Amino acid sequence: MQSESQLTESAYRTSNGQNGDRLAAIHHEIEYLNTIGKRFVAAFDRFQVHHALLAALQELYSFSACCILLKGDPFELSIIPSYPLSPSFLEAMIQRIASAASVIDFPHIDAEQLAKTAYLDAPDELAFPRPGHATSGPEIGSCLNIPLTVENRIIGMLSLFDEKQGTFDTHLLQMTTMIADYAAVALENVRLRERENALWRQAELERQRLKLIIRSMAEGLLITDAKGTIVSLNQSAQQLLAQAQTDFSAGIPLYQLMETSSVPWLPRLTEIVNQALAGKTVTNQEIVVGFSGETVPLTLSISAAPLLDSSGVRPKPIGVVAVLNDVTSVKQVERLKDEFVSVVSHELRTPLTAIKGYTQHLVRRIERRLRKIRNAQPEAEVPVAELPESYDLRSLNIIQSQTEHLERLVSDLLDLSQVQAGHLDLSYEDFYLADLLAESVRSVQASAEQHTIELDLQVPDTKIRADRVRLGQVIGNILDNAIKYSPQGGQVIVRLQEQKGYYTVSVIDQGIGVSPEHFDHIFERFYRIHNTASHQYAGIGLGLFVAKAIVDGHGGHIWFTNNQGVGSTFHFTIPIRPRTTRPLSL
Repeated sequence: MQSESQLTESAYRTSNGQNGDRLAAIHHEIEYLNTIGKRFVAAFDRFQVHHALLAALQELYSFSACCILLKGDPFELSIIPSYPLSPSFLEAMIQRIASAASVIDFPHIDAEQLAKTAYLDAPDELAFPRPGHATSGPEIGSCLNIPLTVENRIIGMLSLFDEKQGTFDTHLLQMTTMIADYAAVALENVRLRERENALWRQAELERQRLKLIIRSMAEGLLITDAKGTIVSLNQSAQQLLAQAQTDFSAGIPLYQLMETSSVPWLPRLTEIVNQALAGKTVTNQEIVVGFSGETVPLTLSISAAPLLDSSGVRPKPIGVVAVLNDVTSVKQVERLKDEFVSVVSHELRTPLTAIKGYTQHLVRRIERRLRKIRNAQPEAEVPVAELPESYDLRSLNIIQSQTEHLERLVSDLLDLSQVQAGHLDLSYEDFYLADLLAESVRSVQASAEQHTIELDLQVPDTKIRADRVRLGQVIGNILDNAIKYSPQGGQVIVRLQEQKGYYTVSVIDQGIGVSPEHFDHIFERFYRIHNTASHQYAGIGLGLFVAKAIVDGHGGHIWFTNNQGVGSTFHFTIPIRPRTTRPLSL
């Protein structure tokens, strides 16, 4: 018999042997997982991941097929058979996959739709047909479903199928789950890489498209950095700025170029860029780039906006993008149009003067005749107002009113060239503003039978020193508009007030008012309101433009307000005593 010490020593050797076997098994398992992990890390696309997964699982099991279902829109199902599968076996697998997916919190999966989108991937070197079987049997004997998780998020499901029963040993389930985790991480990395590559391809495509668009733009495109240095010019901008004789590609900020360059328009371009760098959007600023001796020099219209860095809390400009348009042809057309208008206006003034003079002559003759009749027959049976001469007098008054209206239009056309040049000649004289308002009201009222024009004087003394003819032009233009845009008739009030050294004239009508879309353009040259309230209103769009120039030339201000519900009110102020009697620059 063995002694107690011998038994203890034997038990110790047995225990050490078992521990050594366990340590060896653990070491082998670690090496195995390390090898598998390297395979998955080396996998560059999903097919290489499938290859690594199939190779790892075949070291543990002998199975008919491995299936990988990934979430997405639509779902992606890859079937990796170890040998050819029968149709019934495939159909049964897909049914099992759809049922198992619903259990692990997948959205609803339709098995029929899943079958249509399934993809078979069978690496030839890993396929091993079973002896005596060309294809798999019709039924599934064993099935194993393991969620594919990345950071506690299910991205898909791994499914293993075999014809035989009891294929998948539960003792190897932990190892299989670890392999599935490796595969899940590898598949997620591939998905992220594919998405990144797709985004890069899309970004490159958009970059090439943007480059092509910029290159083919008829407009010039200029881009600067945060210091105001031009970093990009498209071909059109290079051609437009070719006359500058300045190297914009030298990497020098515009403000430094301006100091060393003699280009006259460079300071204005620098100012526009600096305004945009300060966060302001600048639109339609004109710069004359051509030589001043040319009849119509090359003229550019520049709009600039800041390029903002939106990464911070407060976006800050990191550059400027400016668009340059060649408006020389527009300036040529405007010049030809101004010349034509000037010639036509002068030609119209001669017959107008004759019409106005002869009309006034006839009015005075008929007025004298009516006075004689009134004095000779104070108690006549037929009232003087019903005599033929009275009808003739009313007709002549209408002709005279319309002639004065046409004369104002011609004056507006003649004044256009002066206003465009920035100078308007004003001839100052002393007169009473109330008398001028009364004359204007009488003249317009003669041809506005549907309207009642009322004069509201709230000033006892209306003596003023100003350009009487020009102010009459302003009042007449505003009254003409009040009548024109009150097609249904109604009352028009001309109100005169005084405040702090200024007279304020207000013309209040009951017409259609001014729509919001016209607010910013109402005083622009040739601007007309078309088809308002289904009406086409006549006019050349110069009345308010010239009126504003005349009021500004006097040192006053003109504006308008919409009345509550009906019509609008145009106001203008004129200083009672002028600050200068010289021609004013506008």
